Amino acid sequence: MTLRMQFEHELNQLGTGGAATVDITTGSRRLTCDLVERNSLAVAFQTLRVATPELAGATSDSLERMAKSLSDRLTYLMEPIRPIEIDADACVAQLRSSPPQRDDDGRSYYELTVRRGGEISLARYRKEPGTVRQQIAATVTREVLLRLADDFEAVLG
Repeated sequence: MTLRMQFEHELNQLGTGGAATVDITTGSRRLTCDLVERNSLAVAFQTLRVATPELAGATSDSLERMAKSLSDRLTYLMEPIRPIEIDADACVAQLRSSPPQRDDDGRSYYELTVRRGGEISLARYRKEPGTVRQQIAATVTREVLLRLADDFEAVLG
């Protein structure tokens, strides 16, 4: 059973409501999603993570390829996501909304990281002038959330 299938099953079991954490494992891959709110059409989440030992030996080149693949796949989010930094020393690829969503009070953006050692993680942030950025809930349809799980798994091979 794929992560997406298990994730969909767990979301359906939870139904609608407030905060909950979905934590599922398929083979060596573990998906965790910190939900803030959910209804029959959409969810708000803090973080979506897929952890796997498959990334334990990742090189900066392989993380760069994964970052490119993710930016090519995640075209259905509110803003396009593009690689902004590949840290060869720490072996981390960082992607962000490009351009971020802007309004009169600041900007909001997705941030996705791929880390050697085993994690792909997506969260949303808000930055207002003169303040430090704050993590905020990302609101997406259930279908988009499931598609994210599918795409995270697909880039792992």
